Amino acid sequence: MFLKNKQDRLSHNKIPTKEIELKKRLGIPLNINFKPVKLLIGIPSRGMVSAHWVIPLLKQGNPINTTIEYRFIIGKEVGIARNELVEEALKMKADYLFFLDDDVIISPNTITRLINIADEKKDIVAGVYYTKQIPPQPLIFKGRGTGSFKNWKVGEILDDIDGVGMGLTLIKTEIFEKLKKPWFKTIEAEKFTTKQGQVISFSTDEALYFCNKAIAKGFRITVDTSIQGIHYDCETDTFYFNSKGKPVAVRKGKVIFPITPSQE
Repeated sequence: MFLKNKQDRLSHNKIPTKEIELKKRLGIPLNINFKPVKLLIGIPSRGMVSAHWVIPLLKQGNPINTTIEYRFIIGKEVGIARNELVEEALKMKADYLFFLDDDVIISPNTITRLINIADEKKDIVAGVYYTKQIPPQPLIFKGRGTGSFKNWKVGEILDDIDGVGMGLTLIKTEIFEKLKKPWFKTIEAEKFTTKQGQVISFSTDEALYFCNKAIAKGFRITVDTSIQGIHYDCETDTFYFNSKGKPVAVRKGKVIFPITPSQE
C-alpha cells in the first residue's frame, strides 16, 4: 500500500501544477489524460470591423475541449500581419491557427466544423468565400494561371486543391515549424524573361505564397465547400457569397449580380 501511494505521488509529480488544479476543479481523476486543444483565432485588421462581422462571431459554438484566444494585428500589410500571428500561435503553443479576415462573415459553428475536419489528420482546412468583384470568384485554386477552381458542388470535400484564400482557413501550427520563414509574403508585379525572349509579369498574394510552400513540403489542403463565408465590402455595403450553388453580389439590399432580365 505504501509502495502504491509512493508510485502515485511520483506519477502525479510529472503532471504540471496547472493541469492538476484544472482537473480537480473539473472533477477529472489525475490518472485520466486531459489535453485541451489550443486554438488561436488570428485576425489581420484595418482597425474597424462591421457589426455584420462581429455578431456571427459572437454566436459561434465553442468546440468541445478547446480553449480559444484571439489576436488582432491592426494596420499592417496582410503578409506581415499573418507572419506575426503565426509567431503568436507558436509562442502560445497553439494546436491550430484559424485565420479569419475582418471582412469575412462566417456562419454558426464554422470553427467547430473546421476543427472536426482537421482532427481527421488534415493539415490545412478551408471554407469557401468569394472575391469582391463582378462576377464573384471562389477563392479556391487548382493549378496556377488557370483562375479559380469552380468544378465542385456545395457540400463536397475537396482534397486535391493546391491554393485557397487565407481569410477562412484553419492550419495546424506544427506545419509552420517545418517551413522556412517568411511563411507569408506578397510578391507584386515581378518580371522574368523566358528562353524564347518573352517577358512575363506575375504577382503572388500572401495566401498562394504560403500554399506553394506548404504543397512543396508535402502538406495537403482540404476544402469543405459546405462551409461558406460572406465577403463583405464595408465601403460599398456589398456582400459577395454563394447562393444555391451560384455566386451572388448584393449591394445596399439590391442584387447586382447576377443581373436579372428586368435589370437589363
